[in-house]
Amino acid sequence: MSIDAPAAPAVRNDGAADGRRRGLLRRARPYLLGSASVVILLALWQLAVAYELVKTAFLPAPVDVAKTLATLFTGGAIWSNLAISGQEFFVGMVISVAAGAVLGILTGWYKPVDEFLKPIVIAVNGVPHVALVPILILVYGIGVTSKVVVVILSCVTVVLMNTATGVANVEEHLNRMSKSFCATDLQTIRTVVVPSIVPYFMSGLRISIGRAVVGVVVGEIFASRGGIGNMLIMASNSFNMPEMYATLLVLTAIGIVLTQGAGWLERRLQRWRG
Repeated sequence: MSIDAPAAPAVRNDGAADGRRRGLLRRARPYLLGSASVVILLALWQLAVAYELVKTAFLPAPVDVAKTLATLFTGGAIWSNLAISGQEFFVGMVISVAAGAVLGILTGWYKPVDEFLKPIVIAVNGVPHVALVPILILVYGIGVTSKVVVVILSCVTVVLMNTATGVANVEEHLNRMSKSFCATDLQTIRTVVVPSIVPYFMSGLRISIGRAVVGVVVGEIFASRGGIGNMLIMASNSFNMPEMYATLLVLTAIGIVLTQGAGWLERRLQRWRG
């Protein structure tokens, strides 16, 4: 008489499945909570309008703003203005980032360059750039150039100072190691300094994005032939509140997209740095 061996217990994957669910929830939590905050804000806005807690002449209902926003995009009224503002933003940011990064590295690496540029950097960073907009418009006109200059003045010093701070905080033993291999300044900057300053540079870039958007919009509000700022002031002057709030939502969305894009770029650069 043979005794059958007991069957092996079935392998339970409940623990692994629970771990996957927890991981999925953890990754989705920021998006869920962020969406919930937006929904609550819109609900409070709708309730305030519905119960006339605010003057509807100055704060329209979210539904009216959404309809106007859809009309702006489907009717094509916003696309040409986005192109104008985008050109001003892009050209100004490219010049600011390129000049700020190069000057920041030179300032942080060479003490005489820092001493030479410090008064100019402090003056440009300290002056209220909004106050310069009327002067820049008088000098460069109401076209794209004046807004590009506003963006440059608003952003180049931020990138420069953050980059210079990154250079100053490069670990000294890395510099000594590079010198021990008889590396030139250019080789040390390329292989040691540039990878080390990525967090500082990206911090300056994120700050500059917000300042650049503000610079473009303020410049267009003062005087322009088009752009998002021009749309905003025209809607305000005509008391077209739904269009004004729709334009503000567009500006908010642009800021969010650009900031998230900078965060994605920083993560990619951090992987390259590592």
